Amino acid sequence: MSLILPIWPIAFVQSNSSVKIIPSIVRTGERDHGPGRWKLLLDREWLLPDPATKLKEVYLEEEPKAGKRSGTLSFHVIRDDLLHPIMGGNKLRKLDAIIPFFQGHGITDVVTCGGCQSAHTAAVAVACAEHGMRAHLLLRGERPVIPTGYNLVAGMYGQVTYIPRSEYSERKSMLQKHAVRISDANSASVAWLHSPELCAELPIPDSQPTVPDMRVASGDLYKSSGPRKIAILNEGAGESFALLGLIRLVDYLSQPSCFGTEGILRIVVDCGTGTTAVGLALGIVLFGLHWQVVGVMLADNCEGYKRHAESLLSEFRQQSVPKELYCDFPCRGDNLPIIWRERCRPRKFGKIYAGEIGACQHIAQSNGILLDPIYTLAGWEVAQELCCEEESKDGAKVALLHTGGTLGLFGLAQRFPHHFE
Repeated sequence: MSLILPIWPIAFVQSNSSVKIIPSIVRTGERDHGPGRWKLLLDREWLLPDPATKLKEVYLEEEPKAGKRSGTLSFHVIRDDLLHPIMGGNKLRKLDAIIPFFQGHGITDVVTCGGCQSAHTAAVAVACAEHGMRAHLLLRGERPVIPTGYNLVAGMYGQVTYIPRSEYSERKSMLQKHAVRISDANSASVAWLHSPELCAELPIPDSQPTVPDMRVASGDLYKSSGPRKIAILNEGAGESFALLGLIRLVDYLSQPSCFGTEGILRIVVDCGTGTTAVGLALGIVLFGLHWQVVGVMLADNCEGYKRHAESLLSEFRQQSVPKELYCDFPCRGDNLPIIWRERCRPRKFGKIYAGEIGACQHIAQSNGILLDPIYTLAGWEVAQELCCEEESKDGAKVALLHTGGTLGLFGLAQRFPHHFE
């Protein structure tokens, strides 16, 4: 029998957990009203041993059009794609706090979902395999004739099940049903990572599960001394807990060796779920920076992204913010410094236009930066536009967060070979 349990925020983890407990914000009766009080959110275990990332400045090749700024225009690229050969990009940032949190709660199995060439599912599979957990990946559609790109990686590191598109459309039901099937076969408990309000109650097992010993025995990657515990992770890691890794990145970028705290910075990020943009913007607010996030909408409209932002903030406030700071937390998406912006050539998600593969090839050859036409090329084009727009006269710097995903080029070459001729 199985039990759907909420995974409580790190602030409430028992002292025998391997995850650090967030210290109380109020220690001496005096309250800190400065941005520094939010740094305690970062006092925890992380997947990345260091938040550092490489910054590269790139210059526009063409002169701006009449009426625009003159002179040499440039923007910075935050090379998060270089963090890991497979997990690099915002996928790794979103898992930065989640994977240690799973380990601290003795999670043995993770269930998540994505498209056939999902960078998210591949990253989860790699992270779980590297840290003694098993990943169960529900991929939309049919198995490709030739596995390649992220699909190949997912199958090598995780256990893949292909889901009919009609069933995949009901993601939460699909994820829960699959997790329950696994739990019934292994007498395991099941927990959603996201909000406890969405938990569904199932028959309670005979005894309360104990935290397993996650030390890996040689030759048996998934062996543990306790019962298995299954966690469900939303598509794209669209979870409030994923915001912590992006807040940590903002903290790093505000260091004097990067962009500092004094100037104006616009961070461009291509958006699937929009979680990365929300996490960056939340970090900007908490640390009192004069920055702005430009979220390039790829998979939803503006209202959809705003609703997701509201949901994430509400969950984050409940799960990670000490009650004594509730009134200081920006609990509405409208309070975040995000501009939701269309890509330069709007289209149905997943569609590419003629010439875009050539554009990625040109950028790779001239700047040494590999982009893909679905996600990161959209961010690159908007960053270029921002450099030339009139509002850039305020002296703002522009930075593009490279969200990775370049292994997806293999899948595109398989689907659209004529674009690569």
